[in-house]
This record gives sequence, C-alpha cells and structure tokens, in this order.
Amino acid sequence: MPNGRHRQPSRTRTALRSPLGFTAAALVLIAALTVAVPAAVRYAGCGETRYLRIAAALSIAPVLQQAADQFNGGDREYSGVCVFAQAAEVPPHRVMTEVSGGPTGRSEIAPDVWVPESSAWVELARVSESGARTIDPDPRSLASTPVVIAAPEGTEGLPDSGAVSWEMLRPGERPGGARPLVMVDPNRGAAGMAAMHAVRRELGSGDDADTAMTDFVRDAQPDTAFGEVDADAVYPVPAGPAPLAVLPERAVVDYNGSRPATPLRALYPREGTVSLDYPFVSTSDDPAMRTAADDLWSILRTDPYRERLRRMGFREPDGTASAALQSVRGIRAERPETHGELTGDALLSSVEDWNRLSMPSRSLVLADVSRYMRAGLDGQDTTRLAVTRQAAQLGLSLFPDDTELGLWLLSSDFGDSGREEVEGLARLGAADRGDGTTRREELQGIAEGIESRGGEPRLYDSILAAHETVSASYREDRINSVIVLTAGRDGGSSDISADELVAALQDSFDPERPVTLFIIAFGDQTDRDELADIAAATSGTLSVADDPDEIGDIFLSSISRRLCVPDCGR
Repeated sequence: MPNGRHRQPSRTRTALRSPLGFTAAALVLIAALTVAVPAAVRYAGCGETRYLRIAAALSIAPVLQQAADQFNGGDREYSGVCVFAQAAEVPPHRVMTEVSGGPTGRSEIAPDVWVPESSAWVELARVSESGARTIDPDPRSLASTPVVIAAPEGTEGLPDSGAVSWEMLRPGERPGGARPLVMVDPNRGAAGMAAMHAVRRELGSGDDADTAMTDFVRDAQPDTAFGEVDADAVYPVPAGPAPLAVLPERAVVDYNGSRPATPLRALYPREGTVSLDYPFVSTSDDPAMRTAADDLWSILRTDPYRERLRRMGFREPDGTASAALQSVRGIRAERPETHGELTGDALLSSVEDWNRLSMPSRSLVLADVSRYMRAGLDGQDTTRLAVTRQAAQLGLSLFPDDTELGLWLLSSDFGDSGREEVEGLARLGAADRGDGTTRREELQGIAEGIESRGGEPRLYDSILAAHETVSASYREDRINSVIVLTAGRDGGSSDISADELVAALQDSFDPERPVTLFIIAFGDQTDRDELADIAAATSGTLSVADDPDEIGDIFLSSISRRLCVPDCGR
C-alpha cells in the first residue's frame, strides 16, 4: 500500500485481514440472500414467502444469527406474507454501498436489517437519495463500546490514565519512541475514522497542520488493516517495539479474556472518544419487512441476548459497564467521556483526508542539469546540482513501490527539445527489464550519477511538455503531478515566456483531472515570482531551498497539498 516511507513489508500487515476475506464474505452473503431456503412445509399455507435479510458487523454477527434462528422458530406471518430470517456477517462499507443505491441504483441483495458498528455508517448511507428515503434517521442501539488506544501492559513510556491523549498516535509522540501504529482503514471501519478525526482535531487547520497530518497518514498506512483488527494477529510481537493499536474496547476485552502472557491495556484519551453504538437499522420500505424487523428487535432486547452481549465485552447502549466488564484486566469500568462529533462534514472530511493522502502518486520528475546548476548554494560549501542529486535520492526513498515515477533531465545540450527523457512513467517496484533490477534501483543509480551538462535549461518549454505528457495519460486512481528540481532560472532559453506558460497551464488545467506542479528551486531566485505564478496555475507550490536539510520537509509539505487540490490558494 502507499506510504510515506520506504519500508520492508510490515510484520503486522500480513497477519491482518485482507480484502479477499471481505470478497469471500460478500460472496457468501450473495449466495445466502439469493438462493431460496426450502421451507415449503412450514410455509405451505402462505400466500407469499419472503426472507428478512440481515447484514451485521463481524463482532456482533453471531448474536444476530442466533436471534434469526429464534425468529424462525415461530410462525412469522404478516398480512399473508410468511417471513424467514437470514443473518450474515458483511463489512459495513459494502452494505453502505448497497443500501445507498451504489453506482447503478439500489441493489437486489441489499439487506432489510443492517447492524453496522457505528451510526457513522448510517449517516454516510443517508447522504444518498435512496438511503434517505428508506433508512431510519434515529436507529436503535443494541450495545456500545468506546474506541480506545491499546498497548501491551508494561509498554515503555505509557502515560498515566489522566494524561492519555490522541496526540500519542502521531509519529514522534508515541510512548517509548518509534513504534508502529495499527488501525483499520477509515474507509473500512469507524475506529479508523475516529482516529483520523481525533488527530485532525488536535492538529487544527493550516499548512503546518496539513503537513503534520500528511506525516501521520503516511506513517500509519503501512500497518493499516482492511477490516476489524484482530488483536490476536497483532500481539504478541516477535521482535521490535510493540505497536499501538486503535481498537474497540470490546476487542481488548476479548484479547485479555484468552489470558495472554502480556495483556493489553485500554487507554482512554482525555479529549474524549467515539462510542461505537451498533445501531439496528431497518432499510426496507416494505411494511411487512419493517414489522418483521421490529419483532427481531424485540427478540434481541430480551435478557438472554443482552446477557450474551455483556459476556462478549460490550457495554450497555448508554455506555454503562456490566459487572462482568468491571472485572476485566486492562479496562476502566467507569463510562469514558465520549462525543458525537464524528458526523456530517467531519465524518466525510476524515475519510477524504485519508484517501487523498494515501492515494498512490504518479509523478514526472524534471531535473535541471544546465549551467546554472554548477553554482554554489548560497552560503553553503555545495553546488545546486549536488543538492538536486540529494533531493532526487531522498524523493526516491520517500515513495513506495506502487508509485509511478518518470525522469527527464533538462539542458539545451541534449538537442532541440532541451531535455533527455531518461525514464518514462512506471512503477518503482516494477522489475521488467529482464535482469531483476527494479525501476527504483535504476533511478537511484541515475540520481547518484547526475552531472551538469551545461547549456541552458529550456525550463518553461519542458514544464509545459511535462504537464501535457502527464495530463494526456492521466490516471484517476492516482495523484498526478510534475516535480521540478531546478536552479529556478530559464534565462530566456525557452520558446515561450513565463506569462505564456502560465496562460497555457491555466487554459489546460482541468479541476476534474488535476495535474499539479511542485517546483523546488535551489538558492536565491531572480525568477521567484514567475515560478510561483507557474506553480499556482495548477494549484501547486514553489519551494525555495537554501538548506539541504529542508528538502524532506519540502517534499512532505508538497504531498500535503493534496488536501486542497484543485482549489489551493497561492
């Protein structure tokens, strides 16, 4: 998956649930909901037999399946319609797509009853016309469990209960130094949404906050799960520092109930957390199905089912802990402070921030090797070209294997075009040359050997050509951009002027298919205003580096620009 650092495959990642597991679950659901279950004897006198289709989150699905069995033990007839209940485990994001109509209208296999982990999913589904028409705006809660930060007991540097903060999720703020963070992808689980919302709330807004959010996402993403995090698959860790994990409290209860050598400790942030409320939602507009759903709800609220939920580690819908929960090691029994802020715009913003920052990159890099690059960097005992070489190598280390990168070198010494198109756009992890060498290794070798060719940069001509190249082969599933490493001077070497380039970029820039320019110029720039206008024409940025140590921050800041494209200000 895309990430902000080049790492070895995550040791926790391989143990977490994969998308294939969810595909299999969906196929099981489709089979269950579309194949008639023989019940001819019982329903022989019915005018019609219908199936109450129930989709539930993984953690609560067993309870729904048991209740469906009890429902089917009675004669369920509603105005001549006999109803048979079928319950299955289905990931909430899949059901949300079904009940909100998906891309082509309401699905034929959408459930009649939906029990996701959080009302956040219900709110997302109600954004659509079909969802707003059929889904209850105020669903009933079956149980609750707060989202917590979990760590093994004895983890170095864990704060006291009153000092726990969402801030500790950020890289550099985690107790005991560098350690991974495991959480569910915000597109797949409300606990991940809660973490994103909490970190954004702590950071606030503005360029610096966006840069810090970028650092968080790119650090967390390698260990992100595609579904409910299985604590047994994360802990214990065979080597290295144990990760922090963002989990429902119920998952900590379940893990500690197996009596591990090192139990987990649930940490409750002082700023408040989100309570997962497991809403019972009727999604059908058919009166018989809604009445049948009400009868199923009545079964679920009887004492045997409420007691089973307590034994599974859930709290009451109001957050009260049962007597059984109060005796669980690592859990704080008193009701934690919760808030209902993960709604509306905040909910959508959390998911959109994650998606923009974690989407793979596709960038054509332009490296200026003209005579201007031979000059020393102001006040430094190094040349602009040496810093460009360093920037190229750092950039390669920051991007993951699924990044598509290409490289052009700029100098009029390369001929009439003023450039050498060294490498076209291709995945860094691709090894398609026959000798096993990856594209990353090839580009690293090229970056190490970059030398000045002299001549003029033909900077403006090459920027326009690069922007047209990336735009013409635009990919919807990636962030498309042009990165320019330059001395920052065209020197009149191009056929077009800076103003003509700005006009051409403004004319061709498509907000629906944005290709953004990130210009990194080294040293004091006589063309700074022109370069800033050129970048701004594509919602991009100009960064002027006087210190080689600034380069990493500049790359990170450029990546954070994704959060505002295509509507970024200057």
